[in-house]
Amino acid sequence: MDIGKIITFLPLWLKGEATLEQEEALKVWLEESDENRQLFREWCSLYFRVGYLRHWDKIDWREGVKVCRIRRSRMRFRKLGYWFSGIAAMCLLSVGLLSRLRSPEQVEIGMEIAETVKIGERKAVLTLADGRKVELDSKKVVMDLGHVTAEGDSLSGLVYHSVRDSLKEESEYNTLSVPRGGEYILTLSDGTRVWLNSETEMTYPVAFSGDKREVSVVGEAFFVVKKERERPFVVRTQQTRTTVLGTAFNVMAYEGKQQTEITLVQGCVAVSAGGKDCRIEPGQQVSVDNISLQMEKHDVNVAYFISWKEGLFDFDCMKLSELCEKLGRWYDVDFFFENPGLGDKRFTGAVKKNNSLQFMLDFVEKTAGVHFEVKGKTIRVYD
Repeated sequence: MDIGKIITFLPLWLKGEATLEQEEALKVWLEESDENRQLFREWCSLYFRVGYLRHWDKIDWREGVKVCRIRRSRMRFRKLGYWFSGIAAMCLLSVGLLSRLRSPEQVEIGMEIAETVKIGERKAVLTLADGRKVELDSKKVVMDLGHVTAEGDSLSGLVYHSVRDSLKEESEYNTLSVPRGGEYILTLSDGTRVWLNSETEMTYPVAFSGDKREVSVVGEAFFVVKKERERPFVVRTQQTRTTVLGTAFNVMAYEGKQQTEITLVQGCVAVSAGGKDCRIEPGQQVSVDNISLQMEKHDVNVAYFISWKEGLFDFDCMKLSELCEKLGRWYDVDFFFENPGLGDKRFTGAVKKNNSLQFMLDFVEKTAGVHFEVKGKTIRVYD
């Protein structure tokens, strides 16, 4: 079918105004070739990174499709992505279309089980210096910590306010723990903001004292550091030490992972590991081998590494095993690969995190060529 006709169906489909014939034409187009399915994946990824529905009427669709088909390098892909960013909104309806490729019985059984799994939410547990634990969820919490007050709610997260200067040489430390199926925002006493991903723990002083600001992280966190020229900000993981003055960057340091990754969005950071230092610039990443402590610096598309903070799952040729790890943390489920080789399959796409687990499984199933079977919180992956 002519690509132009397919494109004209998309806005109708998004508004729920597409006819059954148009939906069927879209399904047939997806089944026609691997190229069409690849275009579908790319549109999905591009929409969530750079497009919104309101851009629909401003795009030169035919030129955009032409550019998409002839592009080769990743850099040119990013620059020309704006030609057709809105097309990828079709992924919002992928379940509605792709479920038609499955039997009604399969869809009904799968949805009945997977829909019982909760979507991740903003929640955390705060451990105070005296060992007390405070549950942080939708209820507002106010704590008097001496020279600091802390307020927590589901909108702003946990915010520390310095009410007077600390006379102590060393401050008391708190630990914020985000479980599987959760995420949280933290504002430190100096104004630095931190987004904590699922299964992440961060330890920090309730108020910074002396000539340094230092915190430690296990898991994944995105930092927007308040600039203080006289007091550098230090983020420690088990293998690395990252020093900054004022900047925005992501740290991924989950236990059991092969690498620790520091990705820079803006500013400048210095990463130390194994007695060596490495400075990176915006758009670069340092990967540290957690065993050998060898460091590698390379250019990256930072959007992929901070998309979780923006409420998205954004995958670029990602191994299915790694993708399932991310889904497992967010939905608090465990994936079991019947054939370990399936974990090496690659997946590209972008989907909002507030979709149900069923939506995600359908989306991955039809674009990565695998199948899922859900039993409670365990998901079997098979071909």
